[in-house]
This record gives sequence, structure tokens and C-alpha cells, in this order.
Amino acid sequence: MKILAIETSCDDTCAAVLKNDQLLSNVISSQTDLHAKWGGVVPDIAKRAHNERIEPVIKTSLKRAHLKMEDIDVIAVTLGPGLAIALGIGVNKAKEMAIKYNKKLIGVNHVEGHILVNLIKNKEGKPDRKIEFPALAMTVSGGHTKLVLVEKIGKYKVIGETLDDAAGEALDKAAKMMGLGYPGGPILERLAEKGDKNYLKLPRPLSNQKNFDYSFSGLKTSFYYQIKDWPKEKIGQNLANLSATFQDAVFDSLLIKFRKAIEFYKPKTLLVSGGVLANLELRKRLRKLAKETKTPIFMPVKKQFNTDNAAMIGIAAYYKALRKEFVKDKEKLDRNPRLGL
Repeated sequence: MKILAIETSCDDTCAAVLKNDQLLSNVISSQTDLHAKWGGVVPDIAKRAHNERIEPVIKTSLKRAHLKMEDIDVIAVTLGPGLAIALGIGVNKAKEMAIKYNKKLIGVNHVEGHILVNLIKNKEGKPDRKIEFPALAMTVSGGHTKLVLVEKIGKYKVIGETLDDAAGEALDKAAKMMGLGYPGGPILERLAEKGDKNYLKLPRPLSNQKNFDYSFSGLKTSFYYQIKDWPKEKIGQNLANLSATFQDAVFDSLLIKFRKAIEFYKPKTLLVSGGVLANLELRKRLRKLAKETKTPIFMPVKKQFNTDNAAMIGIAAYYKALRKEFVKDKEKLDRNPRLGL
């Protein structure tokens, strides 16, 4: 089975080609430079860029896979959650191509893609990961932060999620408060390496509650009020310390709830993914947690699998295809910005 996957849920225009669960090509056209001066994603700019790039990105993915549209069996596309104006570009393109070339069509949940990205294999069939169920997944990005109990592939239960800001969004906003660029997470990571994580006293919201939900709004507000009256010079002199302190608070919050969920559900496998997983410090802490709880952990093997990409949409579509979950009426397929698992 050869799958062409399309992902346009936010500000990256992506296409990938898979043969079953093996990745043949994965193309990501980032829009970061277009949105950087605005400090965040501007919907109209994202839509225009997706429109301009989607055709060449798809062509490039097919070319790198050494395939033509005639060779493709299934077209997969992200339905949501995500930015409505961006999702529509990918969905409409997938529908158009599925009808034109008479291909089977599959709609994919973006979050399921992040969960299953850990199962992608290369052309040699590596890595060959075996998930034991139940598994516990944590997806952490700028758009969502969730804890998901995976009873089996295709059967998910969200047991915890952020009640306000996503973890990546909180990192970006803290960077903005310090006058740093966008996206803020990678900048904070570099600065935090040389900083004192105990420089400020910041809360770990909801950490004492028995549920598995997150909240980063209070953390962000506490950070703001502690530095809002500082002159620019003082902030500039303490960028490393401030970055280390805020990053540590976010990661502590993530792991406190993740540990609680592990102890409660006793999963046989841990799955973690999302843009924030590009952070080496977070990956280090997660490996330590897995070792302490004696639970195998899988993380994306390539950096490009952390951020939004079409390979993860393709692997999710592969398992949906095995279950014969194809779109019956291609014309009626529509985006769903608030799509739940």
C-alpha cells in the first residue's frame, strides 16, 4: 500500500509518501520566517503560503519517493485539530486529488499522528518498535499538551490536557516577554544551558491536584509579574537565568503529571512526541523518568518527526487503512479545527 499524506494544520506545508509503515519521503516547507516578525502565526499569511507551496511540496515528495500519482493507493490528510484556514487548504487539495485520480481517501486526527509517529520505519524497516498495551502517550507542542491512554492503535482516551496554554505556547510567550524571537522554545533551550533554574520561584500549577490536567497560564502570569518592572538591561543580563527558570517550571509541570499517570495506569509502554520534544533537556528527563518507573519509552527518532510533518499523518492513515476506515463520500469531507481524539 502506497500512501500520499498531506499536513497543513498550522504553519508548515507538508507532504510525505509511505509504503505501508515505511517512509519513502518526507517534505516540510516551514513558514517560520514569515511569521517570526509578528511573534506568532498569522492566519492569512499561513493560508497564502500553504496555497503557494502545497503543489510543489506534493510534487517533491512524490519525486523523492520515485513514484507518480498513478502508483499511489491512498491519499491521507489532516482534518484537525488545527488552524481552520490552514486545514482547509490541505483538505481541499486531498479531496481534489482523490477525486481526480480515483484514489481512496482517509482523514486523520493530527494528535493521533503525533502519537503514532514513533512507529514510522525507514526503507530498511528500522526501527521495528513493538508497543505493549496499554500505552501512555504524552504529546507536547505549541498547539496542544495531552496525556492519552492508548488501549490499542485506534482506541484512545484523553486522561489529561492543558486547560489553557499549551506547553510550547507558554515557552513562546515567556520568550516574547524577554524580548526574544519566535519561536521561543529553541531560544530558551540554548540560553537555559548556562542559567540557574532556581533564579526565580515559579509555581507548578495543578501539581497537587489528583487529576492529570495541565495549566500554564498561571505560571506565565507569575513570571510576567516578577519581571514586568525590570529595566531592559536587567532582563538582558539575566536571560540565561530567566530562561532556565521558566523552562524548568514547564518541564517539571509536565513530568509531575506524567509520573502520576504512570503510577495510576501502570502502562506497559510510554510514547512521547510533539514539537517541544526537540528539547534535549526534556528528552533527558523523560528517559530518567522511564528508567525510574521501569517502563519502556519511545520518542521520535528524527528531529523532523517532533514538529508537524506529513509522515505522522501517513503512519496514522496506514493503520486506519488496515481497519478499512476510508472516506465514503469524498466531496463531503471537511476540516474540523476542534477535532477530538
